[in-house]
Amino acid sequence: MEKSFWQNRGKIAVLSIAITVLLCQPAAASWSAGLPGAIFRMPAGAWASGMGGAVSADPDYMLSWYNPAQLPFLREHRASFGGGYRSLGRTESWASYDFRVPPRVGMGVSFVYRGDPSIGGLYDGYYSGDEVVDELELKSAAWTAFSAKVGVGYLATRRLSFGGSVSINHQSLPTTPTPDGAIGNSSVTSIGAVDIAAVYKPSPNLTVAASIKNLLSRNSWTYNSYDDYSQQIDEVIPPIFALSSSHKTTLLERELTWGADVELFLIDGEGRYLGGPEAVVAAGATWKFSEVIALRAGIADIELSSETAESFSPRITFGFSYSLPKIGRGAVFNYAIMTDRIWAGVDQQIDVTVSF
Repeated sequence: MEKSFWQNRGKIAVLSIAITVLLCQPAAASWSAGLPGAIFRMPAGAWASGMGGAVSADPDYMLSWYNPAQLPFLREHRASFGGGYRSLGRTESWASYDFRVPPRVGMGVSFVYRGDPSIGGLYDGYYSGDEVVDELELKSAAWTAFSAKVGVGYLATRRLSFGGSVSINHQSLPTTPTPDGAIGNSSVTSIGAVDIAAVYKPSPNLTVAASIKNLLSRNSWTYNSYDDYSQQIDEVIPPIFALSSSHKTTLLERELTWGADVELFLIDGEGRYLGGPEAVVAAGATWKFSEVIALRAGIADIELSSETAESFSPRITFGFSYSLPKIGRGAVFNYAIMTDRIWAGVDQQIDVTVSF
């Protein structure tokens, strides 16, 4: 790492973001969040969240979730587990286990849960003119989202690898009030959503990656009502074309890792062109402050599209890591805090990773 942060290849990530900004214009802040499958697109893991989610090129853990093509580059087994508390009472947890099968294969599995176990202040009723009549206070409800990914990667050369993952997704939402004040849930489970990825390392300090996520992802919901009438709704998840880079350099003679992610939405779930490029950009950095402490910061959810700008609401993220040699070799504690999308609260995450 003989180059400083502001020299040569350190500018590649900055340049990639600048080109994307020139191609697109800011979109409404709710654009990406309103697309199907948004609940699983937020970063999972305190290390990734502290970096603003800009970790797809070279994730530290949860490789099968972010980039299965990185799995064969592992030199050890790596496990992680953690949880978080988001604004508005939302909770989440995750776990992963990644390992290498010498000489050319890597494998991993990741689990992510997100939900709200207690949603209160709900009422049911109907309008008669401008007034709500027969209003009934409802019992607390809950919603749940769960995803599991199994990934595998293959090392084609010392610098080039390919990988893929298959996911199982489950969601349960409160949808149907009942006469006794309870709320029935509608749920859906989908199997077979596919991610494919490629990683290229032109130098020991630079990694670039490309991937396509959410291929063949579809949810078929069934909603029930009071009179047992059911309605079938097919929800098709749009694929994401992701470009990312990770560059290792130095700042003040200490190791600095800079990451950048660009997620492109070009077609809808049926393969129809959207009519213009839609993108979500993230950037972040990790600075090794000492032998045991690493500091992180990032900016996430910079939404860009060909539409006229209506608002601009990125997420700002911070975090740190602390090595835990007393727990075990390679044990690290991670913490992240970030603004939410509307800047009305903060999200927090903690986790522990162990390498062995």
